[in-house]
Amino acid sequence: MRKVLFLFLTFIFASIAVSKAQSYKVDLQIEALKNYESIKEGQIIQIDSVKKKFVYNELQGWISTGYQLVTNDGRYIDITKSIGDKLKFKCNTIQDIWDTKIITNVLYELNKKGMQNDLRCEMEEDALEFIDKVRSLNLNFNDPYLENYIYSLIAKIAPESLIDGRPGNINLLIIINPSLNASMYPNGTLVINSGLLANLHTEDELVAILSHEIAHYVCDHSIQNINKEVARQKRAAFWAALATGITAAAEGYAAYNNNYYIPGGATIGMAVLSSSIASQATKRLGMKYNFEQEFEADQLSVDILQALGYNKNALSTALNRLKNNQEVERSTSMYFSSYTHPALMERIYKAGSPENISDHKFEKYISFAVTSTAQMKFQDRRFKQALSLVEQNINNNVGTAADYVLKANCYLALYNTQESNQEVLNALNKAKTLNPDDINIYKSEVLALLRAGRQTDALENLKEYQLKLDNMRQQLDAIKSSNTWDYINDFINLEKKWSRDMITKLNGMLTN
Repeated sequence: MRKVLFLFLTFIFASIAVSKAQSYKVDLQIEALKNYESIKEGQIIQIDSVKKKFVYNELQGWISTGYQLVTNDGRYIDITKSIGDKLKFKCNTIQDIWDTKIITNVLYELNKKGMQNDLRCEMEEDALEFIDKVRSLNLNFNDPYLENYIYSLIAKIAPESLIDGRPGNINLLIIINPSLNASMYPNGTLVINSGLLANLHTEDELVAILSHEIAHYVCDHSIQNINKEVARQKRAAFWAALATGITAAAEGYAAYNNNYYIPGGATIGMAVLSSSIASQATKRLGMKYNFEQEFEADQLSVDILQALGYNKNALSTALNRLKNNQEVERSTSMYFSSYTHPALMERIYKAGSPENISDHKFEKYISFAVTSTAQMKFQDRRFKQALSLVEQNINNNVGTAADYVLKANCYLALYNTQESNQEVLNALNKAKTLNPDDINIYKSEVLALLRAGRQTDALENLKEYQLKLDNMRQQLDAIKSSNTWDYINDFINLEKKWSRDMITKLNGMLTN
């Protein structure tokens, strides 16, 4: 008898331990839209927790058979596929919104396949591999101020925890790339391109984009998509194939990071390669979302905007800006890669009504991303777009020397009047006051003086430019990286040849 009692108590205590270990506190109120389980239509019930439902099997031990809601009066309500159609959840906080979405859309799917820890670990390794590739090639955009600002927004948006037990930490990675893309990796890394940031004009729009991407993570869309795949390439083979195209461009990245650039050089390769890496990793990690998943993430984004007091039309506005940019440049964007124009318009108008508003304070936050994107637009010969971007920074009183140099070069490419030539010189003089060590100022100044017919002044500037190049060469001994040394050495040799030939040419022009 004692043995039977002992076994019974052991079973009871084990049951309680299992139940507590798989129970998650929530604070949700529900209203029954239809009869569901023990709840009658019209009834309003308080939900205190979500727990896993277990049965005991002599061979396998405790087996999970699903999830249940636990009411404040001790009732258990099974979570089925139709729960979202039968029960209306009242959300008072951001956490409530995420909890509700997991209850209605994620838990049932998780129970069918289980947590799939092996697959999730492999996806985690893939995501970390991608991040490592980005950082090793200096593709990550280094702006601690902007990063800190975006983290402050993520802290308001992201769930404190995920009630299905998945890790809920959101990490940020900003990539140097002019294309319009953001994506959420399965390990919680939110990747956003500098080009997308540069095309937003209010904090509301950025919160909308961040919320949309976090929604894909909370809804577990990546794992659902991978589960639909017939076959998946092995990790080693996938990354080995991708690495073949990566190595060749490494020198260009190092050069770009040192701000010595030959027009048309490193940044174009950087944009193409980072897009290629991201595109292939996106497909492998189940991040090619279908329309239903995109609409689901859009709706969650709108709900978050309203809950936080932001403009409810901000997502519609942001998507419309990105669409318009893509149309102006006749380019394709990974962000809309699977969308026809009618489907994209439907998505934009389902999210709200696009507006045309700007917040200069926000534009100042993202000014370095604007500069980076403008430089890549210039090197891609999109002079008007580059000029528009740098003038945004200049008009907001946050223009750097690089912005003014870029403005000058855009003017030289687009215009040729007395007024425009003077505007070029004014911009370069401003650049000198901000950063007289910027080597790129002096060559542009030579070209501007020649455009204005001031050959004598141009000759003197060429001599000054040569002195600066000589000083650069003297500094090479302090550089340890052979790739960087080779690139800068090539840069100096090309520029020395150009300036030497130009001096010869100008001397000849002045003596005739």
